[in-house]
Amino acid sequence: MCWTSVLLTAPLVLLAGALLNGCVLLPFFCGDLAAANPTVGIVFGREGVALLVRTLSVCCGIVGALMFLTALAGTRPRPKVLPCIRFCSTLSYVLAVFYGYAVMRVSGLLYTHELAVDGVTLDSLGLFRTRFLFLAPAAILTALAALLHVCSWRRMVIALFTGHYDERPAAGDRILEGLRTHGPDPQYRKSVYSSVLAHTMVIVVLPWLLQFVGCVEPYRIPKGSGNPVLALVKIVKPKKKRDKQFVLRPNAAIYFHIPDLDESEILEAVERESENTYGADPNSKAGKMGDGGPGGGGWPDGMDRAVVRFVRLQYSGRNWDDGMDSRTRADINFLEEFHELTGFKVADHSESHPVRYLEKYRPGTAPPFVYMTGDGSINFPSRDLRVLRDYLLEGGTLFADCGSPQWDRAFRSFATALFPGGQLRVVADDDPIFQFPFVFPHGAPPLWHHGGRQVCGIKHGGRWVVLYHPGDVNDAWKTGHSGLRPKLAQSAYLLGVNIVYHAFANYLEATKRHRK
Repeated sequence: MCWTSVLLTAPLVLLAGALLNGCVLLPFFCGDLAAANPTVGIVFGREGVALLVRTLSVCCGIVGALMFLTALAGTRPRPKVLPCIRFCSTLSYVLAVFYGYAVMRVSGLLYTHELAVDGVTLDSLGLFRTRFLFLAPAAILTALAALLHVCSWRRMVIALFTGHYDERPAAGDRILEGLRTHGPDPQYRKSVYSSVLAHTMVIVVLPWLLQFVGCVEPYRIPKGSGNPVLALVKIVKPKKKRDKQFVLRPNAAIYFHIPDLDESEILEAVERESENTYGADPNSKAGKMGDGGPGGGGWPDGMDRAVVRFVRLQYSGRNWDDGMDSRTRADINFLEEFHELTGFKVADHSESHPVRYLEKYRPGTAPPFVYMTGDGSINFPSRDLRVLRDYLLEGGTLFADCGSPQWDRAFRSFATALFPGGQLRVVADDDPIFQFPFVFPHGAPPLWHHGGRQVCGIKHGGRWVVLYHPGDVNDAWKTGHSGLRPKLAQSAYLLGVNIVYHAFANYLEATKRHRK
């Protein structure tokens, strides 16, 4: 046994182990994806992914076995072993291209079809991370195979396996010497190296580093004392127009009645009993909002020089920033109305955070609530889900506002992924959310009902950590109120004040240990 040949064939053993491991695990991985989401299995079957993965698995097994046998034969240098080593290296290049195609194909299908895996769909950043995660190990192994291939063409290795020594440098020697001396044109070679390094830094390294940086300003809740006076908010229940009646023969195979999302005999009875009970009261005024008794407003555990801010969540989804522009001004309009109703100082601009920024706040200084809206799909990487979940469990509140029926479906799936053990449930009309500082006797104001009429939420530790309004409060806050009657628009502002009030109070209570 020659130890030099053993060292030369050791990379073959490593490559063989990786390929045989992939041969076994790839089919199981594909099957787990399909089991986690039946839609994934349907798409994979239609697009031929199952056949692609099985073919790749078989190829990995064949090439891995061939490499392992070549490595065993290489422990005793023989002339016929050297061509086998080179052949195995060449096969590894072909297999790397095949594997790269499979990764791009599968990840592309997950992204374009918005297929959820473990409750999370891939956004553009998640797609990049997934591909990098799967392709980086393959790139390292391919580089190892290339190094082995070059070494197999060195003069010393050729002499070891064939017994023939040539004074002239072999192809492998020339390649390594060119890498060491930068070739006949060192300036050009250095320029190429610098260009590759710069592009790698900008395209790969810099985006990866940016996720760890970012400045956040501690959120300050107004300091003081208050004891809000209840103000009744009366809401007119709009009468629905009767659908047109069509005259058809009794046995016609046409069904015109599409049930409403909240249609039930009980809800209809309640609506009939209350439709004329409430009238608008735009002059309702709260007392000095806060806690701790009569005063100018605020909370005893609050902070000096506080300015109430409105923070949105940035995510990969359509129209997450709807209402932030200078024309519709939904966020600013709400802040200005909040100031009029409470007297608290408010920010003169809205702001938005990537979800990962929530973990940058020191304990007790994060925003008591974050706002989320949109009208398309919701794409959150698993890491962002964890960050948001931790933020909510530590005292924060997610105020979600539905912008379309599609977003309603997406958010309900998102809520299940955010809290796998919990589920959205209806917030009762007599819940404190609808009682302080403004009273909504029949719950949330009736707006557009993209996902029903009733506010839903998820509770943890006796408080609402998620509040979901299905009727697009954001549109009611916009300049012009999106055509909504002023009285209903005013009730939308008041509902927002209630949610902010409870978010402040709950956050201070949940984080008081950090201020001792």
